[in-house]
Amino acid sequence: MDAVEHVVCVDLEPSYLAAQTEAAVQVHVSAETCLVGNLDISCSDVGAKLRELGTPLNAQIHVIGDAQASYKATSAALQSLRSAGFNLKVGYINSQAH
Repeated sequence: MDAVEHVVCVDLEPSYLAAQTEAAVQVHVSAETCLVGNLDISCSDVGAKLRELGTPLNAQIHVIGDAQASYKATSAALQSLRSAGFNLKVGYINSQAH
């Protein structure tokens, strides 16, 4: 069976993206936890951790789910980002791993 990788791209208003000079922040969702950089944290804490690390509210954030990512963990990460003040624009990309 081929593995399916789910990528949720979370962007802000287009005007903010033009001014952004840093690379996008990547949040990797596994079965029950999220990886931000080298920090393995609860997905419900993603937004607060990004704020603590100084991530601007207009940052481009990619939420990437591996093949074992649960709906609960992905949903918790997105809700956490919203609760922390990040304005979300969500697009879903599904790709088949070969």
